[in-house]
Amino acid sequence: MRRLLLAFALCLATPAPAQDLSGGGRYEAITISGFTLTLADIARLEQAGVLRLDPGTRRFAFDPAIRSERALGLRLRTLALDRPEGPRDLYRAAKVTLPNAAAHTLTVPSGFGPARFVNQPGRAALSVSLGGVSRVPYTAKPDGALGLGLSFGDAFHGLGVGLMVSANDLSDFGDPDRLSFGFALSRYLWDGLSLSFGGENLFVRRTDGEASFSLAASWAFDRAQMPFKGTLTLGAGSGRFARATPRDIAEGRASQGTTVFAALSGEVADHLNLIAEWNGRNLTAGVSYALPRSGMSVKLGVENLTRRSGDGPILTGSVGVTLIRF
Repeated sequence: MRRLLLAFALCLATPAPAQDLSGGGRYEAITISGFTLTLADIARLEQAGVLRLDPGTRRFAFDPAIRSERALGLRLRTLALDRPEGPRDLYRAAKVTLPNAAAHTLTVPSGFGPARFVNQPGRAALSVSLGGVSRVPYTAKPDGALGLGLSFGDAFHGLGVGLMVSANDLSDFGDPDRLSFGFALSRYLWDGLSLSFGGENLFVRRTDGEASFSLAASWAFDRAQMPFKGTLTLGAGSGRFARATPRDIAEGRASQGTTVFAALSGEVADHLNLIAEWNGRNLTAGVSYALPRSGMSVKLGVENLTRRSGDGPILTGSVGVTLIRF
């Protein structure tokens, strides 16, 4: 299929060509800001008033009455498009607030998972992470973990999947009884909202953690909706989110967790976030940073900021690197 590359008004476009986009019948599709739409779809979208070619500026624009992904979806539902994912992703990329590259949670799950626009290559990624705490609660002993993760699928157009395996205690590295497994399934809904369901610390025999399952929702917002740009996460879970540790109970701390967890991140820069969160037992605060074009991300925070659990604040951090995308 022959394509004609065009610019799009919502992305600082140059003027669009005349109404005949086929070049006298030579082209069957056009690419608008990286998204390919067939000429038949363009005609259907224009006829339905979803896309408009402004006669003055001669630029494409979405109907101003479409102010959300949900409104766009209702308009597209009545159209028999060749590639319905094209206009959806075009609108999403130009109009919808999505999280930046840095992490927006520190110790709790996010509602976002693997997702990509239809014009982006790669369907899977393999990554490695190294994390730890300055000391285990009620001891002076530090602790660390090494994890390997595989992410695939596409939460924008189907289901995003993350699979993880972790060595839970680096002081006893190589002990198969300390290996744990985890998973996360995610689905993007609309207008910056995404859901996930997952489990962590599964199938492990020797660990100071416990198997936990959770359901999380994350919403990305900007300054038109809040005083700052960032991401809000709310969720509920079992295990570490719902139960206090035996030592906390013995020390007279809270007898159980809250089940509910939450996180709020603010984007200080394109790749830097400030984060505060409640993990079901205590407060955590910190920062996350994604090194541009490197595949590396860093998280650093302080856990146990209240006396509800533990015996004082603890430093926590991790470094993650994407090894390969394929």
